This record gives sequence, structure tokens and C-alpha cells, in this order.
Amino acid sequence: MRKTSAILWQDAQHQVLFEILDLIARPDAGTEVLRQLHDYSENHFALEEHYMVAMNYPETATHIQAHDQFRKEISSLLSLQVDDPEFRAVVSTFLTEWLKRHVLGIDKDLEAFILASDLK
Repeated sequence: MRKTSAILWQDAQHQVLFEILDLIARPDAGTEVLRQLHDYSENHFALEEHYMVAMNYPETATHIQAHDQFRKEISSLLSLQVDDPEFRAVVSTFLTEWLKRHVLGIDKDLEAFILASDLK
């Protein structure tokens, strides 16, 4: 089955998020990569949340709570301004695992809802 364009944008944005997380773990990465992650994730979450509201997705509140948790984690990291490569590697691993669980969990539920919807 071929995915719709609504899902293609979601998959492409998830890939970029994982790429940014990989950059965070690089020894030569600076704290600006966390800002890049913050900005990109905000845009991604806003678009997903727009779809959820527009399509009257029944799990919107739960999904937004998960996004808010990620936002909180990123904001906390940005406030620390730690420029330690080992710390960034741990942060990258933690956030990558969080994102994997999110993408393979509630994002898959959203994907199924979108694919089943007549509004896609």
C-alpha cells in the first residue's frame, strides 16, 4: 500500500529529527545543535497538532502531552548550556530513544487514523 503525502511529510520530518539527534552526539557539535532540535521539533509538533485538531483525532490531548514532555526536556537542556561532548552523547541517546518510542508508538496510531480517514 502506498502512503499518502500526509504521511510522507511526517516520515521525512521524523528522519530530520533523528539526523539532528545524531549531530548532537558528535564531539565537535556545539550547543547550537540543541537550538536546531528545539526549532525543528516545534515546527514538526505544530504541524502534527494542526492535523490532529483539523481531523478531530480522538487522542489529541494525549499526543500533545507527549509533545509537551519532549518540549520540556529540550527547554531544560537549553537552559543548562552544557558544552560537554559526553553529556551531549547521553542527551542524544536519551532523546533518540524517546523519539523512537514516540514514532513507533503514538505516531503510528496517528498514522493509522490519518490513513483510515476520508479527510486525508
